[in-house]
Amino acid sequence: MKIPIHKPETKYVRVGNERQIAYCEYGDPLGKPVFYFHGTPGSRYEPSFGDQAGKDYGYRIIALDRPGIGRSDYVKARRLLDWTQDVKAVAKQLDVRKFGVIGASGGGAYALACSYAIPEQLEFSVLMGSWGPVATEPKLRQEMAQLDRFFAKLAKSVPWVFYAPFSLLGYAAKRMSPQGFMKVIESSMSVADKQLIADEAVAQFYADDIAEGFRQGVRGPADDAIILYGEWGFDVAEISVEVHLFHGEEDRFAPYSYAMYFDEQIPQTKLYGYPREGHLFIAQLFDEVFKQILP
Repeated sequence: MKIPIHKPETKYVRVGNERQIAYCEYGDPLGKPVFYFHGTPGSRYEPSFGDQAGKDYGYRIIALDRPGIGRSDYVKARRLLDWTQDVKAVAKQLDVRKFGVIGASGGGAYALACSYAIPEQLEFSVLMGSWGPVATEPKLRQEMAQLDRFFAKLAKSVPWVFYAPFSLLGYAAKRMSPQGFMKVIESSMSVADKQLIADEAVAQFYADDIAEGFRQGVRGPADDAIILYGEWGFDVAEISVEVHLFHGEEDRFAPYSYAMYFDEQIPQTKLYGYPREGHLFIAQLFDEVFKQILP
């Protein structure tokens, strides 16, 4: 895996009651706009791997920090569908009328929310290793990794009960060595994931990304996880746009059964499965994604 060597300038857009959403841009600044939604936890630095692919295929990748994550202002008691209005507001501020969405891991739920709520503005919708609606689908819940089972159980409690153990992810990413941090989440890794993070530079990239997500503390990232563990507020079967599903078949963070579920439930999909791949390889998928969605 070729490691990105730069972090672009962080920019800001004001939305709502004067709060700010932070973002970074990658790829071709004059290309077709696509909003990228990071994982949970994660940050606007995640699509660094897509910079060259964006330039090669003519896409302007706009990566947003969600509320309370990275440098975006915190929003109390937010819901999954609230994000669609933030995306509309950012698009308006940036004078973007039509755009694509790419959601990676936990960000997949936010791409699906946009696919459901604002289909008229979407050029395409892509999920990469997406999380599934575990609160409403018992079969998906049963396939969660051990660490997610623990967090999902706590997420049903009052927030501060969940915040305490979840904050350890941010602490580990900030304070431990990259390989030490990876040991914390190793139980959720496939063999392929472990091979990837054996590269110190790859481990450092992911540790830095998650540490940035926790820049303001635990509230934003923890709220993001609580939202994903809970009910999403819409039925994916009512999504009217075509959704492209890219997923490693050995994924343990977000099992391949999640992609199969979406393929069955969403009326229009294209499923791209990758045998012997886990979860972390999705950072390398931008070339493949752009190839597949080109008209």
